[in-house]
Amino acid sequence: MDGIRMPEVRLPFPAHEPSPHLARAQTALDAWLDESAICRSAQSRRSLERTRVPLITALAYPDAAPQALELLAQWATWTFVIDDEFDDGPDGQDPVRCAAALATFLTVLDGAPAGDFASARAFAGTWGRLVEGRSAAWRRMLGDDIRAYLWSYHQGLVDQLSGRVPTLAAYRRQRCVSAAAYTWLDVVEIAVGVDLPETVRHFSSFRDLREAAAEYVGLHNDLWSLEKDQQAGAFQNAVLLVQHHHGSSLQEAVDQVSDLITDCARRMLDAGRDLAAQLDAARITGQARTDTLDCASGYAKFVRGCFDYPSQAGRYTTAAASHSGTATAPHQLF
Repeated sequence: MDGIRMPEVRLPFPAHEPSPHLARAQTALDAWLDESAICRSAQSRRSLERTRVPLITALAYPDAAPQALELLAQWATWTFVIDDEFDDGPDGQDPVRCAAALATFLTVLDGAPAGDFASARAFAGTWGRLVEGRSAAWRRMLGDDIRAYLWSYHQGLVDQLSGRVPTLAAYRRQRCVSAAAYTWLDVVEIAVGVDLPETVRHFSSFRDLREAAAEYVGLHNDLWSLEKDQQAGAFQNAVLLVQHHHGSSLQEAVDQVSDLITDCARRMLDAGRDLAAQLDAARITGQARTDTLDCASGYAKFVRGCFDYPSQAGRYTTAAASHSGTATAPHQLF
């Protein structure tokens, strides 16, 4: 966007190399795409190639075992395909059609067969592999987060059609959901190879850590998608909401959102310290403690991977090239 300087966002988590299993994940994903036929057109397949989904998963989950990374790349690909379908297709323009389309996926979570749609069959197969061997608490967490993510398409559409402009606080909470960030955080446990005790999931520090990481992803997304969202004319972007509610210039709003992103990183650090103290207070020791701290480290690597990814993906570099200044801030990840 001409005349807008994108501020440099500094992240307190060290950079890391993508998983060494990236090429294997790419090969497996290509085969899965051919088999599942979830891309309805050649244009959809080209969009995925620009997105480089195995790259984002390899950066977000650098410690995942080879088969785990393949599975996570397939799950991420499904979310990207669905996102494009609802953003650009008729199911994302009409609330009745949107609800009907969502039902094809939501019923799978309740145990119903997938039906005839390729995307629903792909979802059912991926869901089954994700939850295989996992605890009931983790399956419940992921299922609830997927439901909330899918319904966010309908919620956003109804908000847009009704002309509702959310408060910034309400938007920040919902953006964590609509970016699918909580679902991506859930599967960090698969990448790290842990399944946390349910008691830990209810720690206030653990919830704060997840919320800060998810909010980072959503706000980071908004800076990279600002031009697209501004052209769409909808208040589904934190920058545009700041500008609307505070009467800020576009540059001032960009800077304010950048400050919010920096605060997310600070909150993650604070929550991480609190998490260690709460593990002590709850007398959680041994492998359960190690697993919890490994998961928290996995969250930090996930956020760092999201930070480093957009400048390497054609899905975003085209848009970023139109900005002046340093394009090291948020992106349209999900």
